[in-house]
Amino acid sequence: MILSLDEAVDEAARRAVAHVLAELQRPELVNQRTVTSIVGMPSRDYLAHCRSGDWPSFADRRLRYARTADVLEWIAAHPARAAADVRGAEFRRSRSGLRRIG
Repeated sequence: MILSLDEAVDEAARRAVAHVLAELQRPELVNQRTVTSIVGMPSRDYLAHCRSGDWPSFADRRLRYARTADVLEWIAAHPARAAADVRGAEFRRSRSGLRRIG
């Protein structure tokens, strides 16, 4: 609980420093092996977004690399659909005999 203006300013400064430190500790690049632990995105989705060009990426042998900041920026700009919506769509497809290819 914040009791005075000085404490509020101190708390804001602490949060700003913590945010900067978290940014500095985060790796510059992610690939399909590290994206789940760093960003929280499944590697299959990461590869699909790399292929579709949602953010700049490059390949080195079998790994696809992208800047972490670009991936996080794209995620912030495109919020995910609710899991219930996705499950409902899967259920409707299964009930109608449709299947997803690709």
